[in-house]
Amino acid sequence: MTSDNTREREQTAINFRRMSEADLSAASGLSKVLGWPHRIEDWSFMLRLGHGLVATLENGDIIGTILWWSFGDRHASVGLIIVNSAWQGHGIGTNMLTAVRRLLPGRSISLNATPAGQPLYEKFGFVPTGIVEQHQGNGASSPIIALDAGQRIRPVVPYDLEDIVTFDHAATGMNRSALMGELVQNAKAVVIDTENGIRGYSFCRRFGWGWLIGPVTAKTIEQAKALISHWIGTYGGEFIRIDTPAASGLSGWLDDMGLVRVDVVNTMSTEPVVVEGNAPQYFALSSQALG
Repeated sequence: MTSDNTREREQTAINFRRMSEADLSAASGLSKVLGWPHRIEDWSFMLRLGHGLVATLENGDIIGTILWWSFGDRHASVGLIIVNSAWQGHGIGTNMLTAVRRLLPGRSISLNATPAGQPLYEKFGFVPTGIVEQHQGNGASSPIIALDAGQRIRPVVPYDLEDIVTFDHAATGMNRSALMGELVQNAKAVVIDTENGIRGYSFCRRFGWGWLIGPVTAKTIEQAKALISHWIGTYGGEFIRIDTPAASGLSGWLDDMGLVRVDVVNTMSTEPVVVEGNAPQYFALSSQALG
């Protein structure tokens, strides 16, 4: 038997429009209902780097969100896809994702999927390409990781940006120059420096309940550990989160460092991103949404 509330929802017009800064309080409210830690400042950071759509009722209430980011002409990522639980099953997620796919013609699109969202993404041609492990905690341990002779960790300075963009492109296969520029300006960052250029970088910024380490890219796992350990030593005792690909091999070590694994999501893509075999490795994400 159909309830009055269900009939009302079926008859209510749902509209879609571009997201603006004025929508971020409502968007943050939707993510908090899901238990996601995103502050309004985190939503604002991600909207500045990309674009968003909201689904609204006739009275203006926001009941759905989606954001996307273009990385050059060939790649993009999609995230923060949320539909109010009372309005799920009305095709809102399908309509938002359809609209974004039309706005990103010819691009390989990636996202990190919760189990609830994965069936929808599979209908749009997304296939699993990996697993991301979410680690978090207070960083109880921070050993000094020895680097090879001639290598040192130092703070990032503005003239490092070009090298960081090049290094990131080699590791991810994507042109993320806008993201790197934003992070150099607004996050804390260090690089592994050598006479022959940088061999790794890592960023750390305020996010959610504390600090987020990422992205992190390096030539070797020991370099990645040194870069991550730097931030654990800096902010040990405070809440720290890091999202790392399962293929990175860091999960057990992060557990030992006091950043325990609390969740996993599936990375999905419409097409595989090609990375050269001798490229640097991507050890930690910018965030689950941005990749």
